[in-house]
Amino acid sequence: MKTTTVAKFSVLLLTAGLVAGCATTDQLKQMQAQIDKAQQSADAAMAAANEAKGAAAEADRKAGAAMDAANAAQNAADECSERCERMMQKAMLK
Repeated sequence: MKTTTVAKFSVLLLTAGLVAGCATTDQLKQMQAQIDKAQQSADAAMAAANEAKGAAAEADRKAGAAMDAANAAQNAADECSERCERMMQKAMLK
């Protein structure tokens, strides 16, 4: 009697496993649609990241140019200050 109970239980488990474990075609299509949507989202995110990377590189280039211009302006101001100082010294000596 115990053997038949085990056999019945095994058949029941096997049937339940097959029903629950097998995916239908519709389920596979839904899964593929979700995968495709996730891939599209990943592609869009990658494109946005690449665009942001390009914008950051451009901003870095512009910041470097601005720093160069600021340094040139500071040097010109320093030279002008030195000339003014020399002119004041000459004027005070006269």
